[in-house]
Amino acid sequence: GVRKALSVLREYYGGAAFLQGGSHFAALMQQPAMPVTHTKATGAGTGIINILEVCESDFAENLAKEETEEADAQSEYEKTTQENKVMKPLKDQDV
Repeated sequence: GVRKALSVLREYYGGAAFLQGGSHFAALMQQPAMPVTHTKATGAGTGIINILEVCESDFAENLAKEETEEADAQSEYEKTTQENKVMKPLKDQDV
């Protein structure tokens, strides 16, 4: 989601051109010239891109933290399960 939006905005505001192969297709899809008064609003685009980069960074940081916590919890579960497997026969013998 966020990464796709960033790539689209960077492509647009970075001046990357969209090219389609084939001269026949190009002849059919020829666009009229852009009006002279049209210019890209780079200030707004830069602001949006910066906000999305912060969001992406936050998502990546939170994902890494959650994955670490999940791995720690899984490790603790496996340790407790192994301890219970060892202790159960000992407690059964005492009964």
